[in-house]
Amino acid sequence: MKKKALYLVSLLIISQNHAEDFSNKVFPGGYLNVGFQLGKTKNNDRYIDVQISPAIVLIGPYKNDLPGYLFFSNSIGRRYLNGDSFFYFDMNLNFWNILFNFGIGKGGILIEDKISLRTKYWGGLGFIPFIVSADNYHLNEIKYKQVGIMGILTIPIFGNNFYP
Repeated sequence: MKKKALYLVSLLIISQNHAEDFSNKVFPGGYLNVGFQLGKTKNNDRYIDVQISPAIVLIGPYKNDLPGYLFFSNSIGRRYLNGDSFFYFDMNLNFWNILFNFGIGKGGILIEDKISLRTKYWGGLGFIPFIVSADNYHLNEIKYKQVGIMGILTIPIFGNNFYP
């Protein structure tokens, strides 16, 4: 938890340094997401995910003819399932505009002292702070699949390619 708090504070400090004339800043801009997910496994077990995801803009409409933003992010989080708690991490690509949002992530989940590779996909409407998320991983040659709804609190970090 201390690492997550330090992560959040460092990103907020960076965002405060880039708060005036955004178009002339070096930092491209991005966001910080805090997410809470409720979901089910394919065995109908219920789980809860809590995660934090900082992101930076890779491509945006201010400098390209793109109808939205392409973000690179990472996520760190914790999954609570059947009385157990699992740490996970992902690297993500996310496309967002006011109409829709979708992305893909690759990473790992720490289960039974082993890191299992994990893939996730998500999508939603760009103007609603909820997404549908699906992820899967392999453990002992068994594929595990999960689907859930994640609520997201997004804190924008403005920069030269992402500003109001």
